[in-house]
Amino acid sequence: MSLYYEVKISAENQEQADTILNSLLEKRLVTGGQFIHAPARFFWKGKIQDMDDYVTINTYTTGKHKDAIMEDVRRTSKEEIPMMTFTMPDDMNLDLRNYIDQTLA
Repeated sequence: MSLYYEVKISAENQEQADTILNSLLEKRLVTGGQFIHAPARFFWKGKIQDMDDYVTINTYTTGKHKDAIMEDVRRTSKEEIPMMTFTMPDDMNLDLRNYIDQTLA
């Protein structure tokens, strides 16, 4: 049985988010993605930083692609530390699992 992940990836702007997601899609590592735009505030190098429009890419993948995704995002992102999280959903409907399997086969 496959492991399934919901993946969130940070990007400083839409151009970077497009570059990251397009690279992952070309390699068939993720199913696609939603772009979530929001202001952000965080510590960076000891100072509080504000960004007016920070982008989070939200997508799905399987366990066999996890390492390749991390490597590809590190290569394509312009962020010094791209934020990536891989969350295993407690439950996922069968149709979504089948879609992920078919899309990333």
